[in-house]
Amino acid sequence: MRRIGEALDSITAFLGAAVAGVALLLPITFTWTGESTPYRMTSLVNSVPRGAAFGLIVAVTVAVLVTTFTSPVTAWATALGGALGMFVNHLVGDHVSSPDMLTTQNYLDAVCSGVLLGALGAAVLRRPGPATGFALGGASSFVFGDLAEWLNITDQDPFTVLETPPRSLIAVVVLFLVVSTFRNRYRPRDARSPRMTIELPVTPILAAMVLALVILAVTEWLARQYQDAPTLGHGIDIGLAVTATVIASTAAAMLLPGRDGAGVYLAASLVPVADAMGYAPRPGWSLLAVVAVTAFGLFIGMRLPSMSLAIMLIIGLAAFALATTSVDGDLILGVGSAALALTTGYCCGAARPRYAPSGVLAIGALFLPSIITAIPVQFDGEPMRENAVSPSIAARTALALAICSAVGLALLHLFRPHTRPQPDNSTEDEKFADI
Repeated sequence: MRRIGEALDSITAFLGAAVAGVALLLPITFTWTGESTPYRMTSLVNSVPRGAAFGLIVAVTVAVLVTTFTSPVTAWATALGGALGMFVNHLVGDHVSSPDMLTTQNYLDAVCSGVLLGALGAAVLRRPGPATGFALGGASSFVFGDLAEWLNITDQDPFTVLETPPRSLIAVVVLFLVVSTFRNRYRPRDARSPRMTIELPVTPILAAMVLALVILAVTEWLARQYQDAPTLGHGIDIGLAVTATVIASTAAAMLLPGRDGAGVYLAASLVPVADAMGYAPRPGWSLLAVVAVTAFGLFIGMRLPSMSLAIMLIIGLAAFALATTSVDGDLILGVGSAALALTTGYCCGAARPRYAPSGVLAIGALFLPSIITAIPVQFDGEPMRENAVSPSIAARTALALAICSAVGLALLHLFRPHTRPQPDNSTEDEKFADI
């Protein structure tokens, strides 16, 4: 019975993380949004990266509070509340008569998904089986991308989907969370919690704020530079954006205890690489293949964890994207998708932060925007864009970010010992991450 319960919690963690990830990646949209004004549609599109940044901050805050002050059953109940909030938000959306509410609903969706992601991560990330399900759900929803084909979103009008994620999938998550909450109602709290959870409950929240807000601000700033001067080269602007992103990642990584910040570096470099490779529409059946390859990478990462290998895989993906910018074909897209899924899974399995909110931050950072999204790249197969630039610019930018992240990881391993020193020997390591 215990194994069955663990398997049930693992499925719940997988579905919950996947639904939260899709909610952060995509806006709530409805069939009649095509009749909205350009201003309303622009507001809706702009609210997606802002909602993802806000949702990440909410997720880490909830994870810190739940981990520090409450019992496991409270974590499950909080996750259930977030899923119920998402379901009600999507249910009410079908009966809203004004498109002015779309942006507000998207922010509400981001908040609820943040609560779901943070509370669920706090509930499962110290248990091997459910933690694996949580990481696999978050990584799979990131790798599959925009779910365009699966949700029947047309290339001409990407806002015709009724809702993302579908209400039926949210209802399934709610049902599983009810069962898991009931099953874990008597689960005792861990006898020994990491010391950092009591002494430094604020630093992961600060790390999430620094990472999310700086990346969001830099992305929007770079997008404005291209809009204001579309015909000029923006090499210096891209360089400044890369520098700001690396500084934000370093600050966030150093605010986390021990070497938990390694996951931040991996996510901050993996997202731009995925954006540089482009998101091609995939048939619905390929979702199973993506999950399987991601799970295989996750298994290898858990068995043979290596930060050096993880960052080298990301650099290799960036080099692959750069080498194939002028090559088109289904084979190249298939190989790239498989390599991205394998790399994402390996990174999630190899990171394994000791503190649950650090894991929530690393998974949630996969759904943040990147500076690549601000560059008007013209990928093959897409409609012609005005003043579009070559995909090689995006690939070189992603490669630069990956190399800088590799340097950051090396410095993190240099300044942070592999095991936390004993209190009677030295407290220097703890003070380094304090505020």
